[in-house]
Amino acid sequence: MRNKIYALIITVTLFLSMNGITKAAEKENLKVGTIQFSQLKQIPEEYLREKIPVKSGDAYSNKSLSEIYLALKRLNYISNVNVYPQQVGDTVNLVVEVDETANALEAAQRQETAKDLTQKTEFIISKVDVKGLEKISKEEVLKNVQLKEGDQFIPQQAIDGAQKIFQTGLFASVEPSVDREANNTVAITYIVEENPIVKDIEITGNTLFTEAQLEKALGIKEGEMLNGNLLNPDNNGIVKLYTKEGYTTARIENINVSKEGDIKIGLTEGMVDSVIFKKVNSKRENERSSEYRAKLRTKPYIFERSQSVKPGEILEAKNVEATIRDLYRTGIFTSIEPVVTGKENNPNARSVEFLVEERPTTTINGSISYGTSVGLVGGIKLADTNFLGRGQEASLNLEASNKGDKTFDISWFDPWIRNTERIQAGASVYWRETVDDDAGPLDVEKVKRIGTRWTIGKGLNDKIYVRLSARYDHYKEILGSKQINDKYNLIAITPSLIYDSRDNSFAPTKGIYSTLTYEKGDLIKDKRKYDQFEADLRAYHHTFFKDKNVMAYRVVWGSTGSGTPDALRFSVGGAETLRGYEYGKFEGFNKFHATVENRTQINKTLQFVTFFDIGNAWQKSKIVNGKKENTPDRHNASNFADLKKGVGIGIRLNTPIGPLRFDYGWPLDPEVKGGQKTGGKFYFSFGQTF
Repeated sequence: MRNKIYALIITVTLFLSMNGITKAAEKENLKVGTIQFSQLKQIPEEYLREKIPVKSGDAYSNKSLSEIYLALKRLNYISNVNVYPQQVGDTVNLVVEVDETANALEAAQRQETAKDLTQKTEFIISKVDVKGLEKISKEEVLKNVQLKEGDQFIPQQAIDGAQKIFQTGLFASVEPSVDREANNTVAITYIVEENPIVKDIEITGNTLFTEAQLEKALGIKEGEMLNGNLLNPDNNGIVKLYTKEGYTTARIENINVSKEGDIKIGLTEGMVDSVIFKKVNSKRENERSSEYRAKLRTKPYIFERSQSVKPGEILEAKNVEATIRDLYRTGIFTSIEPVVTGKENNPNARSVEFLVEERPTTTINGSISYGTSVGLVGGIKLADTNFLGRGQEASLNLEASNKGDKTFDISWFDPWIRNTERIQAGASVYWRETVDDDAGPLDVEKVKRIGTRWTIGKGLNDKIYVRLSARYDHYKEILGSKQINDKYNLIAITPSLIYDSRDNSFAPTKGIYSTLTYEKGDLIKDKRKYDQFEADLRAYHHTFFKDKNVMAYRVVWGSTGSGTPDALRFSVGGAETLRGYEYGKFEGFNKFHATVENRTQINKTLQFVTFFDIGNAWQKSKIVNGKKENTPDRHNASNFADLKKGVGIGIRLNTPIGPLRFDYGWPLDPEVKGGQKTGGKFYFSFGQTF
């Protein structure tokens, strides 16, 4: 603290004294007195005095201090400068305090030498010659050299000429010689040693390409003069060939060229010695993490089955990229960075380390939210998309709204059972009660559903999956008049075909996701038949804003049989299908809805979204014996009649419990043809729309 006070006092004193001198200089004819340098250790004081534009006896002005400062700061051997003026009568003495760099004197000498070499001399060039040539003409050698007979001699040009000759790659050595002659002239001779004629090429360390392939890529041919530029170890044809084919860690270890023209090249292709996955803590985690936090939560076998980089194989860029891509697609990780290093005891070995940041996949949260369609919703949810570090999805959910909706479900799904060839399995048990408070006396107002679903699947490869689900549900439908509309038990089998090339299942930015699903069911002790088909296609790509902006598209079409009960029909409207309209506002035996979203990442926490939704569901309704009957409207469905449209904006907040979604949609069409448009709707949920 005391040192800071002293520094402040000195600074203020210097400022006041300089300010006083400056004002005095404006009124009086002050002269520069003595100029002294302090803190010099290597550079002579007189040498620096020659470098400044201000001299003793010059008129003192406001610019004197800045001119000295700038002149000295331009010298690469001076790191810092302070100038202190001291007025004595009508003169101002200057004390220049400088800090020298390490080896300042040597740096100053090099700078002076370089400067001298660029100055014109009094000598005239009388001759430019080349000695040592056997196979190359003198004219060919000198065509790029600037020195010409009759020009004034500049030493640096002679040095540059030697460099130009050597850069042709045809010479083992080039030495410039300058001989002074009579009448103030000089003769410049370049003494060269030509490269040998290539006699033999031997390449060792290669396994991926034949020696003939590598010689062709190298561009050096036996029987021709060696061009040394083609042997550049960092950028020759061999390295380019390996890089082009994805072997980016291959390198030239040694090159030997004999005077007889024998060339020996030793290379390493880069064999994977070890693969390590290491945790990188997120910024939310304390830097002084415990040993537990330093360990990856995800089990090793999750990494191993996504690992395309294998020890004992040559390291390929495509395998590194495939490993990163497959790990991202699990949705478990937010960052994966590869680091490749060599080993001192084995030049051909490469160690690959993936620095991994895990997504916080476990959520335990209670929530209260509001949507204009669903009302006030409260709930508690326990979920984990990396259950026990095994890449499994597990959840327990309980929700209720003030409009009567209730949900309880428990589910589990393993997308890849350990030690299997991409076998999947899952199960869920659920109890749900949904209420439509706009339902009329003859409409279904409440649906109670209790059931269970079991799923098994198989990945045919990393993008295509087939699944088979079986479910058993009990339904109870209650009309707005409080009468029971229908009760039935459903058992159904559902085969599915899935294609998934998304880069990240959690927050995709490119790729395609599509499903084809057919469900065949039987209403127990009921004559009605039930079957349903649905196609869902989604696509994602970056725009010209690259990583900051993503376009997302979704198109869904579905059709169900004429015997389908009311509760099993399709519904369109709400946060997941057609924003701007009530949840499930449009019901029918056929449905279509599509969405276009633009997602702009503002920062790591905030994403801004604009969207356009379009869709409808089709059916015919009539009253028979005081009861409303719904039948398919295939004609209007096939013509996509009376499609409803909505637009809106939204934000996504990335939180430790997952992304929160807030959307507001405006309807562009009335809910009933010829009616009045309603106002906009607000929606709150978790995760992306799709």
